Amino acid sequence: MQLARLGEDEWGTWLWAPRGTRSRYAGREPTVLPVDFLMLIPRDAWWRATWMFASHIDLYVDIGCPVEWVTPNRLRVVDLDLDVIRFTDGRCLIDDEDEFAEHTVSLQYPPEVVATARRSADEVLVAVRDRVPPFGDPPARWLRCRLGACCAKGTFVARSVRMCRCDGRDRRMSTV
Repeated sequence: MQLARLGEDEWGTWLWAPRGTRSRYAGREPTVLPVDFLMLIPRDAWWRATWMFASHIDLYVDIGCPVEWVTPNRLRVVDLDLDVIRFTDGRCLIDDEDEFAEHTVSLQYPPEVVATARRSADEVLVAVRDRVPPFGDPPARWLRCRLGACCAKGTFVARSVRMCRCDGRDRRMSTV
């Protein structure tokens, strides 16, 4: 998925992908994004947040190990299945608990990873439901940027939500 790096603030790094962007998720056929995505990659947190525009989903938060910026152009992401979703009607839930339980056994997640992911999902659910920053509306600064005014810092291409690397010459990510 091609993502434009909008910039950073106190919450982390903000990325943008417009509707129609080609994307590929681990183990699935290529597709295109049906809506615009604004993504927040936090520093040292067990989640990644994506606001979706013109969708029945308002906010989608992936629970996973903290994202590792291997270099300024190289990102490593480990998804742990749990997702916190806020729908546009205000409903909030934790999704994919069955996959998390299955993978806890089949992939042998360490007990401390299981406990931290579970605790993070529970804490994020409360924050998303209560719209505690940064889980309320995204900052206006980044909404203006999505129109193209701030996208000069680089473009990233990711083909997997699990693991990506960036080629320093063209700043494009590919699956590793």
